[in-house]
Amino acid sequence: MDQVGGSLLKQDFHSKPHLYQGIEETDLRLEINELSIDALQIKLINKNFHKQKTAAIKQTLVFVIICGFYLWLHLNAAFRLLYFGIISILWFLPILWRWISLVKAESFIYCYDFGINLQIERLLGKSNTFISSSDIHDVRINEVLENFDFRYLLIIRTKGKLFQKKPIIPIFKVFKPTCDCLTIIYKKLNLMQLKQE
Repeated sequence: MDQVGGSLLKQDFHSKPHLYQGIEETDLRLEINELSIDALQIKLINKNFHKQKTAAIKQTLVFVIICGFYLWLHLNAAFRLLYFGIISILWFLPILWRWISLVKAESFIYCYDFGINLQIERLLGKSNTFISSSDIHDVRINEVLENFDFRYLLIIRTKGKLFQKKPIIPIFKVFKPTCDCLTIIYKKLNLMQLKQE
């Protein structure tokens, strides 16, 4: 599904974990939009976000109903379960983690003169990281070994003072897109850089 209309490109891809599960349906949508001659917005959207959100809501509702029912029984002194507080906390922690880890989109805006703004859009808010162009050496696709498996990362190689703290900064570290997706992004960034030189 490749749509190019003016300066917008939309294409669907697999994330690496999704691909390893053997699911044929893609779970990521890549959107590339040229904002101006020297600015590019690249966004990866989680196509399964609404399903994941609905599943989290259902799980939370079941937890609330069972806890509410137990509390009602406990207050009426009809039923008491030893260690229910500990059990409910241990049950609630994975639910909380599920809500925290729900990610709707990962994106970045590359502006040749200013730098790169990375953004992770979670269900419970957004996080932004800005890297000035003076701190960027280049953007590369890097092969890394993770959990006895090779995977590809789009990384920003830094320079100057930032290099001492973070020599490399990964892009799209949550979704982990496949190499074919990263290659399209990398080529688009190179074209943008060539236009400015």
